[in-house]
Amino acid sequence: MKKTLAAACAALCALTFSACSGETDPSPETSGTYTEISASEDVSVTSDETEQTETSSETETEAQAETVLCEDIANAVMAAVELPSMAEVGADRIGMYLDLTIPDGCDFSMYICGSGGFADEVFIINTAGMSVDDIKAAAEKRIETRKKDFEGYNPDEYDKLENYFSAEKDGYYMYAVTCDNSACESVFDEYVK
Repeated sequence: MKKTLAAACAALCALTFSACSGETDPSPETSGTYTEISASEDVSVTSDETEQTETSSETETEAQAETVLCEDIANAVMAAVELPSMAEVGADRIGMYLDLTIPDGCDFSMYICGSGGFADEVFIINTAGMSVDDIKAAAEKRIETRKKDFEGYNPDEYDKLENYFSAEKDGYYMYAVTCDNSACESVFDEYVK
């Protein structure tokens, strides 16, 4: 619309200046050639641009609606699986648990067992702009460290670590140490399509 309006203004200015110049001999380029810009043409252009803008907005809204928050997945896992007193790990403490640098603004969620007596934990991250291999390596290192913690201490917890759930799909990575890997997989598949 701005281009159309600018072109209309330029044409109007050109007509005005040529009329005021006092020339009686119009140049062959402009002789008898007039461009009329009617209000209906402007409305149709505006209408088309409005439709394009609305379509773009709808597409952006659909993309935002399809974006899944990692916190939502973590909460769904914790609701589906019986987990003991889970504590959230914030961005300021993630380095204590995972050997991974998470960029500012990156969507992730991590919960660990608050008591330390259980191996249960859940980690989900939106991998956009990150190396999935680095994320997987950090998760595997965390699991191996936890196995050493529970190896001679609690065989049931060691088994959870030995058989932890891990999945990557559509820009999300998740690992979960729980007693119910099938529930974790169902939740992940439900949210990440």
